[in-house]
Amino acid sequence: MSFQVELHPEVINELQESFEWYEMRSEGLGKRFLSAVNKRMNELALNPEQYAKKKKNYRAVAVDTFPYVIVFEILQKEKIVFVSFVFHTKRNPHLKYKR
Repeated sequence: MSFQVELHPEVINELQESFEWYEMRSEGLGKRFLSAVNKRMNELALNPEQYAKKKKNYRAVAVDTFPYVIVFEILQKEKIVFVSFVFHTKRNPHLKYKR
């Protein structure tokens, strides 16, 4: 049974900013970025428990090709994967569990 993926409100803004940044560098690159993120989120919906806990109840999975990780929690009763961050790996790693 698959899970529903829900995003923290700030994740949407962060994805939009990253999309625009990549598009400014090369047309179409932003679309490739969003495609890679969506692919990984679809995989999370199918089997989120395949990823180990990193800190408390947070888990993380890398995005293919791009230097980002998706930080999420599993809400078992509600069958929800709650995405807290789509986190650039060059940022301070201690910040990725602060939401």
